[in-house]
Amino acid sequence: MKINWRNFCDKTDEVIKLSFKKYSLFLLRLTPHQNIAQTVLAYTLLGTIVLCLPFMTTTHVSILDNLFTSAAAVSTSGLNTVNFADSYTFLGKLVVLLLIQIGGVGYMTFASFIFLSLSQRHHLRPHQQEALSTEVSLPNTLKMSDFLWSAVAFTTLAESIGAVVLYNYFRGQDFTVFNAIWYSIFHSVSAFCTAGFSLWNNSLENFADSRTINTVLCCLALAGSMGFIVIADLANFIRRKTKEISLTTKLIVISTLALLCLGTVTLLMTSPSLTITEALFQSIAAMTTCGFSTVNVSLLSSASLLVLILLMCIGGAPAGTAGGIKMTAFCTVVAIMHARLQLRSRVSILGRRIPSLRLYAATSTFLLYTLFLFISVFMLTWTEKLPFLSLVMESAAALSTGGLSTGISGELSFLGKLIIIGTMIVGRIGVITFGTAVLSSDEDDDKTVKPISTEDVAV
Repeated sequence: MKINWRNFCDKTDEVIKLSFKKYSLFLLRLTPHQNIAQTVLAYTLLGTIVLCLPFMTTTHVSILDNLFTSAAAVSTSGLNTVNFADSYTFLGKLVVLLLIQIGGVGYMTFASFIFLSLSQRHHLRPHQQEALSTEVSLPNTLKMSDFLWSAVAFTTLAESIGAVVLYNYFRGQDFTVFNAIWYSIFHSVSAFCTAGFSLWNNSLENFADSRTINTVLCCLALAGSMGFIVIADLANFIRRKTKEISLTTKLIVISTLALLCLGTVTLLMTSPSLTITEALFQSIAAMTTCGFSTVNVSLLSSASLLVLILLMCIGGAPAGTAGGIKMTAFCTVVAIMHARLQLRSRVSILGRRIPSLRLYAATSTFLLYTLFLFISVFMLTWTEKLPFLSLVMESAAALSTGGLSTGISGELSFLGKLIIIGTMIVGRIGVITFGTAVLSSDEDDDKTVKPISTEDVAV
């Protein structure tokens, strides 16, 4: 039977156009939170399908392990159930790198920037503003357009500088030109997006004494973790668009320095075998949730593992590439507790009063994050027969997208891997965004709010 290829192509084109049209209509019916959630899921599934192609792997990798790798790349957690360096071909690693870049900077940030660049009026549509503000939490002092330009420009600049420095280093280590380019680009993007994926089997343990590797990757991780708010804020301050640096930027810088000092000193005390460089690197890796390691994490003391778990859970700054509760939310919760202990009704940080809306957001994030972490650990302890602290660290690494693990990812059962995959996806979407996506809909806005009586409750 002779196939009419012209007719076949026309019908295929018609089906594709119809599918895109229905998908666009489906997206319009979603709330901004649901849109973020479906985007993360869509990229994860798309990455899984591509990684399942036969020329993407060097050995047999199950669909579940490909799903795990795709989820780890999109969520920038860096956890692996297979030997990533040896299991995937160059094309497979390139796909993972693209997923890391999209997951790290954010789908809505990229999409909004492209629209903003192509738009003649150079402003976002209302639904785009709403969707982007859902993914990125910005202070009132910063415009969304300024944030977009600063985010993309800073990402390009930071990753390019990191890649150039790493290239020079690798060439000095007798790498070929191609390998030096590939390794420098991959690790520069992985570090800035705080993904933790490495092209070596033992992460960066071979480079524990390398000042160049330690310095460059730490700087890239800190740059991505501290977030684009700091860069945009400083740029506006230098160009005199604003009269002073915002409270958010001050809080991010102070918190970063304080947490690094706390983590480094505590690690040196609890694991005396670590050098200052190793302790500082692991503190940065945990706090920025980049997931790299220059030491064997499984050999650290239990006290050191608890410190790393705490730093991962706190995480980086809002509107950055790091995960976690976010240090601003954590500081706000601490400020609420401090105000309560002093019997004050007003909550302030650095002499500035915090709006009630931000207080609600911080406490909700803290409580929801704790709840999801508990659920993940509870389910893992139910399905796995592995050390409890290792399971806690695995769950914390997945939810915070931190990636630091004691090496039990590959030992997880089928259900255990599914639990960690779900935890990574929730961590990338964000606990508040995920909860709102599940519970809210556009119809809620149209419902008439019934008046309710007020009654005091003992707390």
